[in-house]
Amino acid sequence: MDISLKTKTCFTIVALLIGGLVSACASPAIPQTSSLDEPVTPSDNSSISLTQDNASDLSNRVDVVYFHRPQRCASCLCFEERVRYVVGTYFQNEINTGKMTFGVYDIGDSQNKDLVNKYGAVGSQLFINVVTNGTDNIKDIQDIWSWNCRTDKPGFDQKVKNVIDQSLRGEE
Repeated sequence: MDISLKTKTCFTIVALLIGGLVSACASPAIPQTSSLDEPVTPSDNSSISLTQDNASDLSNRVDVVYFHRPQRCASCLCFEERVRYVVGTYFQNEINTGKMTFGVYDIGDSQNKDLVNKYGAVGSQLFINVVTNGTDNIKDIQDIWSWNCRTDKPGFDQKVKNVIDQSLRGEE
């Protein structure tokens, strides 16, 4: 069977397009930079740790935890950027007083193994853990995938803010 050059070329192009789509979230992505007017907290990929000054009551707090894979797509990077923005813009007082913590963790980093297991993280995920009397109440916020982070940043920000506000008020 003799396949024409035109058929081979079309097949190659289609195969490359499919391969690109399949590997989009597994490809290294160039980190995005935030605009200067948007506070980003914390500046690295670690959590905001509690100190004696801001740890008013460790047994009652809200932990906002974002996990990501070692290699991320544009949507995954957008999630982290926007969650950092929301926390840094609207919840700095709660962070400073220990009423809330915030952390960003790479699930591929062996140092994060215990946290990954505790939350059951498998990829880019936002968790809200309402700690009441030392008891974890972990909620996986799966809806972030439908909140259009890349096309509606203000809408995404508002939804993240609402989820955190509800958790701080003790609402579901």
